[in-house]
Amino acid sequence: MSRNPPHGGKKKIVVTLSTGIAILLGSAASFGLGFESSALSTELAMENTLTRTVDEAVSSSLRVTPRTSLAPLRVPTCSVSENLDDPAWGQFSGVVLDPDTGEVLFHRNKDRSLAPASVQKIITGVAAIATLGPETVFSTSTLVTNDPEVLVLKAGGDLTLSVTPESTDSVYAGAAKIDELAAQTMATLESARPEGEKVSIRTLIVDVSLWDGEDNWRTAWASSARTNGYISRITPLQIDGDRFSPMSPMGQRSNEPIERATRAFIAALRQAGNSAGFVTVSYEATPAGAVSVASVSSRPVSELVHYMLKESDNTLAEMLGRQVSLSLGLGGSGDSVGEALLRPLDYLELNKTLVTMDDASGLSSANQVTPQFVASLLQQVYQSSSALSDVMSGLPIAGVDGSLDDRFTGDNAVVRSKVAAKTGSIQGTRSLAGLVTTEEGDDLVFAFFATGNVDDGARQLLEDLVVEVYRCGSNLADF
Repeated sequence: MSRNPPHGGKKKIVVTLSTGIAILLGSAASFGLGFESSALSTELAMENTLTRTVDEAVSSSLRVTPRTSLAPLRVPTCSVSENLDDPAWGQFSGVVLDPDTGEVLFHRNKDRSLAPASVQKIITGVAAIATLGPETVFSTSTLVTNDPEVLVLKAGGDLTLSVTPESTDSVYAGAAKIDELAAQTMATLESARPEGEKVSIRTLIVDVSLWDGEDNWRTAWASSARTNGYISRITPLQIDGDRFSPMSPMGQRSNEPIERATRAFIAALRQAGNSAGFVTVSYEATPAGAVSVASVSSRPVSELVHYMLKESDNTLAEMLGRQVSLSLGLGGSGDSVGEALLRPLDYLELNKTLVTMDDASGLSSANQVTPQFVASLLQQVYQSSSALSDVMSGLPIAGVDGSLDDRFTGDNAVVRSKVAAKTGSIQGTRSLAGLVTTEEGDDLVFAFFATGNVDDGARQLLEDLVVEVYRCGSNLADF
């Protein structure tokens, strides 16, 4: 019987490839089926089989095969959501990210604008080091005029200038001493006079024009902050941050810091040999032609930032904010501090859309940041190989020093020395932002805020959440 050649060719190939099919054909003939119809049915079946085989082979040859094997997708499973159910949170906002990649591992309301409290000092520290430089110091100096009985005391904005004796430190270790300034001044003046002639300073001009001495308080600050020892009036001249007790970090402050410092200097001049029985004081700019006599300087900016962060020193933060403003040509006013702090951060390319600054210390509730902004800034500091790293090293360490020396206790002591973070506490905000080294040894950046109707009970919740992040590590899930 005639066969169609194309079919015959395919049939031959299939038969050659499959002995089993040939056996089936023989069996079908022995059962008396019509050879021609059986052969035709079998031929069609074999044709379909071969067609599928060829099509599959062609499809397989065209399929793209990766040159390298793909890593399995990691699905985090460690949730911290149960920690957020407590009503003592008020409203929780926060974020955790990988500081090496910037990947957000966990967040709730990360773009919500809120008052950061003293977490604000991280921003101040970055701005101060980026603008002023880590080695910059601030000097208080004396100058003489043509009148040998007139001396000028010129303020340089060093609010750490200390009245403590040379052998004693105030809260500001290594601060410049007002006694030393007086001694240097008198020694220089005496050396310029005939032997045996006494120096007589009868008039002291006090130059506090570095910034307006009347512009020393933000309206958002409670007046009780001075009596409670949280902050002084921010004047260009004062001693020991205007503390009545120089060695007490939370020492009560006065309402006349410039006058107190002036009286202390006059007393130091008398102790150093000033023969005048009475000294008249005038507050004015330095006369033209005045010549420098002596000066004393603060500790470098890097050390001031370190202390500000460790001890959450509000006066020091505001001093640095004013100095940044002056350095940028903004005049040093209180109103200029917000712009002064944010301008140096432009090169970091952070999203500042929902960010506003009212002060440098974080005491003002008018400051507004987002958790994402704070965490991204910490990421930049973490990655920095420049002096910005001083900010990270200045953060308090859990259970060790600064404002975290007595926190993370009990079961939470497991993170002792493994958390470096800035604390924050004002009415309506409790905050904590910094770095945690996880149980696995990885570093994670976090910025957590409890806002609204909150009290110090929220501090425990913040610590508990950081400990859970420590335990979850890279397995931290965003659900």
